[in-house]
Formats: sequence, C-alpha cells, structure tokens
Amino acid sequence: MSDDRNGFVGLISFLTGAALGATLALLFAPQSGAETRKQIKDVSDKVADEVKENYDKIAKEAKKAIEQVKTASDKAIDNVKTFIDGAKTGLKKEIKEEIQEETKAPAKKKA
Repeated sequence: MSDDRNGFVGLISFLTGAALGATLALLFAPQSGAETRKQIKDVSDKVADEVKENYDKIAKEAKKAIEQVKTASDKAIDNVKTFIDGAKTGLKKEIKEEIQEETKAPAKKKA
C-alpha cells in the first residue's frame, strides 16, 4: 500500500515538474504575450486532464483492492466461524460420551 502511495506522489511530482518546465519554456520563448498565455493555458489544461485521468485510475484500483480485502476478510471470518462451530460440536459430543461412560460405570465403593 505504501508503494502505491509513493508511486502516486512520484507521479504527481513528475507531472508538476513537467508542467513547470513547459511553462518556463513558454515564458522564455520569443513570442507575443497572448500566444504565451494561450500556450500556458493549453499546457495546464492538458496536465490537469492527465492528473484527473491518473487519479481516476488510481481510485478505481484502490476501490478494487478494498473490495478484494473485504472479500478475503469475509471468507476468513466465515472459516473461523465454521472452525468454532465444529469445535463446539466436537466438544459437546465428547462431553456427552464422557457423561454416558460415567453413568454406565459402576460406582466405586470406599473401603
């Protein structure tokens, strides 16, 4: 889980750096202010779209992982319940058998 988070932070850092680099390149390019502002807007819109798309992908994967953990934990809980029920049944059977044995055995007399 930590690796996924580090990957996401790395992705955001990369995209931020790319946007910053593109913006600086546009600012120092020999063109009019209107052209530069338009290019900056286009680049920032593109980066925003990429970030949103990547966020949506990561959110889907996280939701999928959460569902898998939930399913696995539900199965584990069911297995534990089944084990406990089996153990209770086995213990009840053993107790009944011991009681039957004790009631069948003749009582020992003290000398």
